[in-house]
Amino acid sequence: MNMPKNLFMIGNCIVILIAILITFATSSCRSTDFEFLAKTSIIPAYSDKIPGLDSPHERRKLIYEKGVAGADKSTPEKEREILFAQLWQEYCTSPDPNMRREAVDAMAKIPYKQREKCMIDVLKDDNAFIRISAVEALGKIYNSENEKSENEKIADLLINQIKLDTDKDVRIIAIRELGKKIVDPQLNKKVIIALGDSLNDKILAIRYEATSSLNKVSGKDYGKDINRWVKYVQNIKGETTELPKERTWVEKLPTIHLPMLK
Repeated sequence: MNMPKNLFMIGNCIVILIAILITFATSSCRSTDFEFLAKTSIIPAYSDKIPGLDSPHERRKLIYEKGVAGADKSTPEKEREILFAQLWQEYCTSPDPNMRREAVDAMAKIPYKQREKCMIDVLKDDNAFIRISAVEALGKIYNSENEKSENEKIADLLINQIKLDTDKDVRIIAIRELGKKIVDPQLNKKVIIALGDSLNDKILAIRYEATSSLNKVSGKDYGKDINRWVKYVQNIKGETTELPKERTWVEKLPTIHLPMLK
């Protein structure tokens, strides 16, 4: 008599179990969908008493060396995978924020297929200093030597950070790292429009940082004149055909602040 009821309960349990497994498998970069996390450790765990690694300096040096090795184009893909995996484990498990920042910087150097996915996780870290490290690390690899698709991914991550991060310093660094002219007119246009959005930020330091980056990406010189930059971005968007006037030589003269006389 109780058989249908028991079968119903068993069926429910199976459905719940499948749902949990799917959620776990599709979760962030810390989940087991990264098979490489089970590989043999390259960076010894903190629980291991390894001579020479008791010193934070030695551990930081080892992490740095793994990042350099992974960035080397001659490094085999499999070895690069293991290097990245262990750096990721260092980031996930280290109790020392400085080691985690070092691991983030090292991971960013390695052209590994999971890099952007992991960096998305790091850019959500609770520690603003670690998010700054991730932004700076991405900025180091955002350059004209990269493939077009690689730069587009990095630019999207930085632009997203400018829009969503709650810490003004993280946003300022992200704006600064986007201040590079890439040999890709379409990407430069996208970056200029994104930086233009920051010209309306309520924080003056962010608005001024946006003018500096716009100067580097566009090659235009409107100084810190936000109104001119706004008009320039409107022109790039196609909202106006007029361009603002360049600064005169008088406007380019440095401002000299004289001491006040008593």
